[in-house]
Amino acid sequence: MTIPPVKRLDLGAWLNDLRRLGGQARTLAERHDTLESLMSLTDLQMLEEATKRIIVSLNKSMLYGVPAPLDPDAAGRAPGHAPGHPPPLAPAHISGHAPDLTPPDIPGTDGVYRRRRDDLPPGRERQRGALHGIIGSTDAIRRVHDLIDKAAACSLPVMIQGESGTGKELVARAIHERSDRSGRRFFSENCSALTESLLESELFGHVRGAFTGADRDRKGILELADGGVLFLDEIGDMSLRMQSKLLRALQEREIRPVGGKATIPIDVRIISATHRNLRALIKEGTFREDLLYRVNVITIHLPPLRERRADIPALVEHFLARIAAETGLPRKECSPGASELLIGYEWPGNIRELENIIQRAVALGDGLRIEAEDLPDRIRHMMITEEPPHYSAAGKAGEQLLIEKALFNFEGDKTRAARFIGWSRPKLYRRMRAYGIPIDFGRSAGRSRAPHAPAGH
Repeated sequence: MTIPPVKRLDLGAWLNDLRRLGGQARTLAERHDTLESLMSLTDLQMLEEATKRIIVSLNKSMLYGVPAPLDPDAAGRAPGHAPGHPPPLAPAHISGHAPDLTPPDIPGTDGVYRRRRDDLPPGRERQRGALHGIIGSTDAIRRVHDLIDKAAACSLPVMIQGESGTGKELVARAIHERSDRSGRRFFSENCSALTESLLESELFGHVRGAFTGADRDRKGILELADGGVLFLDEIGDMSLRMQSKLLRALQEREIRPVGGKATIPIDVRIISATHRNLRALIKEGTFREDLLYRVNVITIHLPPLRERRADIPALVEHFLARIAAETGLPRKECSPGASELLIGYEWPGNIRELENIIQRAVALGDGLRIEAEDLPDRIRHMMITEEPPHYSAAGKAGEQLLIEKALFNFEGDKTRAARFIGWSRPKLYRRMRAYGIPIDFGRSAGRSRAPHAPAGH
């Protein structure tokens, strides 16, 4: 049976909406009254989400089109091509080769094509990271930067996953500042730091008299962030009731303040973050599966610091430069011995713990270099990774352990041990005398490990 024209699925309008990836576009799900005879609202929403995922995951997608010529009256414009719209792709059999579908530009919500954010000039990769404090050159961090650029090119919800202290809010701010919404406000809310009632009032606002102490109307963050971005940290700690209310607000794109009757339309991009396994929470019944599909369209995983140890020296330099700029004091350096200890540590608190330790070392250190002795005992204790025979570390201070480990590792060589720790040889001898460390400590261990020389040599 032929479907009446009024009830046909307008695929062209749909693809036009999806090209704009949110923004100010109205989705088909919001026009469901004209499509009720074709599919259910749930099926339509699932189809839209699936299509958006495909668009984001594919760099070479024909849905993006190609940029219009700089001169709108260029003679090479294809017939029927309207100004401000991407020209049609030339068929492969005409051009003689397959078309290059990689989009050098991306369409904004206003229809203007802009330079791809991942098409940066040489030398800009490090700059774009340093701008937001996302420091590093490992493959894991480069992948994070690529995902940030892709997420910034659209308005889809983003889920940032990673351990505590890995910099999830920094990533959220980087997405906001590289996106077309950078001129609008960025709000951040920690869902685990507030009670359910207070979080509801913070997000949705309230009217006067809604509860005891509500002496005036108060706008919620979702209303204040209209046109901008809301970062929901630790969304996995949100109660089921708040999850239901947030899901409805995201689906309907409108909110109702606590105690109010009128609804308020909103246009807010949601960026969420969590250190928890949301799939496991769904199985436990403490997180809504439909909310996960709504907020987890683009996923960015932040690796822990122990999986990107090669970035630690660059992070240390970044923190030292920032501390010097904020305090006006001379910039300190990090000694080789201290650097090796920092690289070898496991960092359960990740980048936040590293920053805290660098601040502590700068404040407590006397010289212009951070030495191994300026680091906390929990880091210096790891110097003892192998104990020589009849050796016990029980009851010894962190500095004594540091000296003995350095001497043992370098087979009693005082010069190399002092250089590793970051001291001079005289200082090493003074500290050895203070702790009663024998002058030949470490030599016997080195000889016992060395192969026996042949007889006669």
